[in-house]
Amino acid sequence: MTVHEQPPVPRQYTPPTLAETGGEGVLANAAISVALMTGGALLYRRSRAQSRP
Repeated sequence: MTVHEQPPVPRQYTPPTLAETGGEGVLANAAISVALMTGGALLYRRSRAQSRP
């Protein structure tokens, strides 16, 4: 080894990880979706009941 060479730097091992796909809020989004669909269905039924003679 000459004066200008440096010893190799040991690498730290990083285990493989899965890709971030943006699926962390699926349960909350599903709950909000169910609430919006239920609210829409209730409004639809109420408007249909009011339009009947």
